[in-house]
Amino acid sequence: MADREESRHQRALQIVKRFRLMDDDFMKHCLRDNTAAVACILQIIMKKPDLRVLSVVVEDTIPSLHGRGIRLDVHATDAQQREYDIEIQRSDKGAGRKRARFNSSLLDQDSLSSGEDWGKLPETYVIFITENDVLEHGLPLYHIERIVTELQQPFGDEEHIIYVNGTYEGADEIGQLMSDFRSRDYRQMHFSALRETVQHYKENPEEVSNMCREIEDWLKEEHADGVSQGLSQGEKNGENKTILAMLKHGMPAETIAQIVGWTNEKVRELGRLNGVL
Repeated sequence: MADREESRHQRALQIVKRFRLMDDDFMKHCLRDNTAAVACILQIIMKKPDLRVLSVVVEDTIPSLHGRGIRLDVHATDAQQREYDIEIQRSDKGAGRKRARFNSSLLDQDSLSSGEDWGKLPETYVIFITENDVLEHGLPLYHIERIVTELQQPFGDEEHIIYVNGTYEGADEIGQLMSDFRSRDYRQMHFSALRETVQHYKENPEEVSNMCREIEDWLKEEHADGVSQGLSQGEKNGENKTILAMLKHGMPAETIAQIVGWTNEKVRELGRLNGVL
């Protein structure tokens, strides 16, 4: 039992060391209540170096009265009362066009009280930072705006959608920001607000211990699920469930492959077959 616990802890430590800002769970740890880091990200994407972030809520849930609600990765408000939904998406499926439209609509729903004037709707930005170039044109940023088609002029409703291409490697600030999101080593990061945050969560013993405990807990749960299904098939199913859980938690396929002894492609194939990748 002690050997199994130690093995599980070492696996968790490996995972923490390889985490990146592009990995969903780690990003949420790093950006929770972190106005400086979120401001840094938004200043670069928005090209507004003086942008000030007043509030940050990670995993903010916006319910819908009659249907599906949403849980925003990062919900931020700036000094001009503009609202931002920042979504980190490693899976292309999670960054679909209608997902962006839906998130934008529920941001509006949550902005006005009953009977309040439409003119008080804040300017909103739904921003997808994606591991892949989802729109596939090689651009660092894609700005989606409504226009009056016949006039080819902006509609001006102050609703904006931005896709940030995580594969972009330019020497400009967006390229450096995406490099920071992909980096596993904080010493190679460009922006101090992000570098110091990642260093804190990777080197502070208390934070590392907390993250390891979370990872160990769900590794334990997934292992128990596998055992409960029987020995031979149960072990196989349990391993598959563990790998899928890792993928769902935003862990890179390469890291998982090293931990479980699979090839990168085999991990990706399992993810694709189960709709995770």
